[in-house]
Amino acid sequence: MIAAMHLSARGIAVLICCLGAAAVSVSAQNRPPEDIEHIREELGVNDFTAPSIEIVFRELHDLKPIPFDKIWRDLPDATPQDRPRLALEMGAVIADGFLAVAAEKQSRIEPVGRVLLKYARGLGVADPVNKHTRSILEKAARQQWPEIKQELIRTQAEVEAAMLGLKDEEIAHLIALGGWLRGLEMTSGVVVQTYSSERAARLVQPELLDYFIDRVSTLHPTLKKSALGQTIEKDLKEVKRIISKPPDTPLTESDAKQIHDLAAEMNRMIASGGE
Repeated sequence: MIAAMHLSARGIAVLICCLGAAAVSVSAQNRPPEDIEHIREELGVNDFTAPSIEIVFRELHDLKPIPFDKIWRDLPDATPQDRPRLALEMGAVIADGFLAVAAEKQSRIEPVGRVLLKYARGLGVADPVNKHTRSILEKAARQQWPEIKQELIRTQAEVEAAMLGLKDEEIAHLIALGGWLRGLEMTSGVVVQTYSSERAARLVQPELLDYFIDRVSTLHPTLKKSALGQTIEKDLKEVKRIISKPPDTPLTESDAKQIHDLAAEMNRMIASGGE
């Protein structure tokens, strides 16, 4: 999951919220910090939707060794046609990119970049994403993993500025949710592969779950009433039930497996279009 949102690789999830349009592709460095904070406050977009990628990498490092082949997935071929699912899947693919970098899998970086650029075109932010994708690919070819990490951090800052400039709150939250759900599947998968009560404790994030349950409750009625929306809401509440234990009562291996299965179900529905 995640820590600075508490969203970290307690949800490798993490997120570079890729969204916006050419008209709002203003660099975060050029936007006054107080302006970003003002827009964030106005939209209800806070640290929960913009986790620190540095924390994500730190959490991933703490979870090593990562059974990469066990938790990697084939990236989607088709581009979702509806904007909400495109946002959810964008977040999920960003989380896949975090996994590839954390595991230093050079061959997986290019496919992630290609899919992200395709999704960025669908959301209207191809130019800034393309710039950072090229840089990430160049650094991956030289296996400059610390530099790739920094490039992802810079990417997050710029795309977040575009997202806030667009004032599209729901899409912003859906990108964050998609990244976190994929991160939850990854993190719980790592815990299941090598279980210990200490590792399982990383899955206990009640504030984070409350946050996303609240976000889902405010979705547009069409999405909220869809099979996808209802499954996400139901499964998030079930995860909350599983982690709601008395103090000093650790999650069991069975608990971790249930969380992983729920996260996998939500991600399958996102990838398949809610079928």
